[in-house]
Amino acid sequence: MANKHLLSSASAIMIAAIAGPALAQSGDEIIVTATKRPQTLQEVPVAVSVVDESVIEKAQINDLLDLQISVPSLRVTQLQNSSNTNFLIRGFGNGANNPGIEPSVGVFIDGVYRSRTSSAILDLPTLERVEILRGPQSTLFGKNVSAGAISITTKSPDFEWGGSAEATYGNFNQAIFKGTLTGPISETVAFRVSGSINQRDGYYTNILDGTDVNERSRWSARGQLLWEPADDLSFRLIGEYNRIDEICCGAVQVLNGPVTTRIAEPPPVGLGAIIGDDTRPFAREIALDEPVTNELEGKGLSLQADWDLGFAQVTSITAYRDQSDNTQTDADFSSAAILTNPQMRDFETFTQEIRIASVGDNRLDWLVGGFFFDETVEFQRDVIWGPEGRQFSEFLTSLAGAPGALGLIEAATFGPAAVGNTFFQEGQGVFGGYELDNRSYSFFGQFDFHLTDRLTLTGGVSYINDRKEAVSDAVSTDTFSAVDLSAIGTRLAVINLAGVDIATADPSVVQATLAAPLSLDSLGSNIVIDPATGAILTGTSTVGAVGTAIGGTTCFAGNPNLLCNPVARLGGFQFFPPQVNYPDPNNPLDDGLFQDDKVSYTARLAYDLTDSINTYFTYSTGWKAAAVNLSDDSTPPDVNGIGRAAAPEDVTLFEIGMKASFDGGYINIALFDQTIEDFQSNLFVGTGFFLLNAEEQSVRGFEIDSAYSPIEPLLLSFALTYLDPEFDSFTQATCASFIGFTPDGCQPDPVTGFTPDFFDATGLRPAGIHEISLTTSALYTHDFGNGDQGYARVEYLFESDVQALDNIPADVISRKVNVLNASLGYEMENGFSVNVWGRNLTDDEFFLSGAPSPGQAGTFFGYTNTPRTYGVTVRKRF
Repeated sequence: MANKHLLSSASAIMIAAIAGPALAQSGDEIIVTATKRPQTLQEVPVAVSVVDESVIEKAQINDLLDLQISVPSLRVTQLQNSSNTNFLIRGFGNGANNPGIEPSVGVFIDGVYRSRTSSAILDLPTLERVEILRGPQSTLFGKNVSAGAISITTKSPDFEWGGSAEATYGNFNQAIFKGTLTGPISETVAFRVSGSINQRDGYYTNILDGTDVNERSRWSARGQLLWEPADDLSFRLIGEYNRIDEICCGAVQVLNGPVTTRIAEPPPVGLGAIIGDDTRPFAREIALDEPVTNELEGKGLSLQADWDLGFAQVTSITAYRDQSDNTQTDADFSSAAILTNPQMRDFETFTQEIRIASVGDNRLDWLVGGFFFDETVEFQRDVIWGPEGRQFSEFLTSLAGAPGALGLIEAATFGPAAVGNTFFQEGQGVFGGYELDNRSYSFFGQFDFHLTDRLTLTGGVSYINDRKEAVSDAVSTDTFSAVDLSAIGTRLAVINLAGVDIATADPSVVQATLAAPLSLDSLGSNIVIDPATGAILTGTSTVGAVGTAIGGTTCFAGNPNLLCNPVARLGGFQFFPPQVNYPDPNNPLDDGLFQDDKVSYTARLAYDLTDSINTYFTYSTGWKAAAVNLSDDSTPPDVNGIGRAAAPEDVTLFEIGMKASFDGGYINIALFDQTIEDFQSNLFVGTGFFLLNAEEQSVRGFEIDSAYSPIEPLLLSFALTYLDPEFDSFTQATCASFIGFTPDGCQPDPVTGFTPDFFDATGLRPAGIHEISLTTSALYTHDFGNGDQGYARVEYLFESDVQALDNIPADVISRKVNVLNASLGYEMENGFSVNVWGRNLTDDEFFLSGAPSPGQAGTFFGYTNTPRTYGVTVRKRF
């Protein structure tokens, strides 16, 4: 019924648009390359949004994080460091946090695929336009565009001298300098050099030492050469270098649970640590004992060759890029010295694309090509216990109802010499080294049959082959995680039966009791048991192998009931289990090799109702290869198939659209139904990440994108996205993903006391996807008559309230957005201009994302949006 209502509503919108005033082609045409051939925005039968140079300058868009306010179907989120950025289109996308999990939204800069988001967040260079393609794009783009693509086109060198220089100063001591210079070297060679520096103080404060966090400190340089040895041949060489060295990123306390509150208690009860005030998260005050540092370095080289054959255009793009980053994170997100988390990543990437496309007016337009990708990823990730790790763990076990359990377990495991000095010691932890070699290639083609002057049938197909080979060299030195709590629990239960109260016993008494076989005549006839295993050596028992009745339950060796095994509940504190590296010589199925291939295709029928109204129907598929969990959470597949990898994603899209141009504007409408099979879900649960496949999830909705100029000086724009997502089938959702609240199906077993591993999330709505997103803007331009112009621009973004994450209750972290931007500018005929701007002028406050705090069940932290910023930009063109 909901889908019928959605269809009828969207149809009504389309009919209303068609039935409006007589339409005529707008005079201003926006050229896009969404289908890898130049077309106007209104001609191309694809759901695409375009942000051009004028909007970027007037709205003060400095990087991809700022871009989303102009495109309601795009969401960009920066998480715990500067290289951890996630892109979502129509509600879906992944790839952040783990270098083995590739993004579902591909980013392309001048036709070059950027394999990881860390290499795509550099300050935007000198731009022509940014195109956001919605829905799967696997037919024409070689890799990882199952949710959509972002295509950035920069300005080429020019054979006429020109350039620009600009300076910006804003609050938080923001200082931005940008410049570009272009011109001829000879009659056939031109150049362009560009550079930028971006500095800003942080808007978070670390109350421990008063330092700023979430600052900006980055610069980039770019050089280009354009060689045109003949009228039909050109070469474009681009070299670039960018560097980021920032203190980022802060996370505020949203809800302090009992463990976190205990951390703030003075010793010996707690650690005497300072914790953030969870009643004032948007004060953006954090308390971290470890600096959160980010050092990123990227460099790349690309060569594009274009050869006009007369009947076709040949394009070749060859690129090499190396991106590295070193980050330091305070893994416990508190001022206590509990955990530290240094990481190092390096991506070395080579890509080659070649394609040939027909040119001119033809009954049949065609494009064929191939793409090759080769990348080596090196990743080092360590999580290390700090000097307060032991004390922290002691009161964790006390809160879990097992005070003194660590000493008892040490006595049962290592003997008296190790008591009190083994578990959770400073320097223990997990030390992980990982390498991933990824080779992928694809062949693709698209054919447009112009059946009549108004009717076009498009068919596209691609074959993608992807091979990943992963190697790990990880080791856990965390002694507690290596303990078999089931066996230890059995031994302690035996001691209980012998009359030793393990809740109050001295560890030395425990060890002495375990030194020899125990006689338990009270349970039967001459029973003697082995305390190491709980096995009966002689005699018989009237109640089982070895057991007694506790709380109405028969306890025996190996019984998982928490009443019988009081230390079993401490399994949640085994944060760093022994590592099973891969390839595993003992398991031929765990060889670290993941090889997949897929044929994806597109079928589209486009019909021009009039010269200014175009309609289309598209059926297309998309694909993303398998993902590999490169971290200490990575384990061999279990009986449910959940382990160190996730199967490929398959996307199916049905879309119907209309694009109408009229005198002074246009309106574009798309109605879609998109299904993702085996969506690669990667969720942080406080102690690590769960990588698994949701069997099927879908999103239905519609989009409206329009612009209108009612009078010559005024330009209005409006864009709306409606999304209705659902887990159509997710039978193996992990209960551990829901720490802090218990969904149906994850309640503890009334007999054993243990929580199920998985539950059925089918029918639930995925979190983080706004039902309604809209953006609107108004630009008024005034001509002073002497060649000078002034303008005023306002822009507003609204996103409806939504639960931010699946594993955090909506009343803890939800997200509703109301952001207002504005700018006022004056542009002189001599190229000099001034722009006074403000972003988030109403200082709207919302959470970008969040997560459960590591080792602190019931505590949640969040990442907040950027507060109000404002400043002035001075620019000179020449």
